[in-house]
Amino acid sequence: MRAGWLVLLIAAPLAGAATPPADSVFSHSATTRDLASLTRIPAASLGSAQVVRGRFVQRRYLTGLARPLESRGTFLFARSAGIEWHTEEPFDSQFILTENGMTQRDEGGVSLQISAADQPALTIVSRVFFALFALDLDSLSHDFTLFGENLGNAGWEIGLRPRAEALRSVFRQAVVSGAASVARVTLEDGNGDRSEIELSAVTYDPKGLTADERRRF
Repeated sequence: MRAGWLVLLIAAPLAGAATPPADSVFSHSATTRDLASLTRIPAASLGSAQVVRGRFVQRRYLTGLARPLESRGTFLFARSAGIEWHTEEPFDSQFILTENGMTQRDEGGVSLQISAADQPALTIVSRVFFALFALDLDSLSHDFTLFGENLGNAGWEIGLRPRAEALRSVFRQAVVSGAASVARVTLEDGNGDRSEIELSAVTYDPKGLTADERRRF
């Protein structure tokens, strides 16, 4: 897939169908203080980091298709710049999201570019995803009803349901889970389709972007 709502979330080519994830976390309403207690370990790492880097595996489940298609690659989140989502498999594709807009490059060339000035909804999307990557609970509480659950040795889980119709048109709910760092993000839309994103090899860099990374933004 090259465009559509997932490009605005974190672009990658995916598909498939499966039983929707359990909604147990949505039985536990939470405040920002509750969630701050649950996520204090990753929040401490994020608080001292200028750049977060890691790897991802993303699976997209679509109603009517028997199995998901999978994409893999690397991601980068820089507080001063934005988000880079670099798909390495099944083909090379780079997605850049900043406060000013988004750019997708396929095999080195720009295939899609949208300015936040031309598409105001992109400003909301970028704000939400910057807040997700930074675990900015105060910012998330403005856009979402919050839920949370302590999973004991398995870590923690946060549920997010959009308050505004503009966001509900993008996804119906999101579940973020992890322990020492964010490990999984599940996004479910109104049709029951969903994306599952697994994050691994996450590192926190207090020094900031390299010169090469800065050029990519």
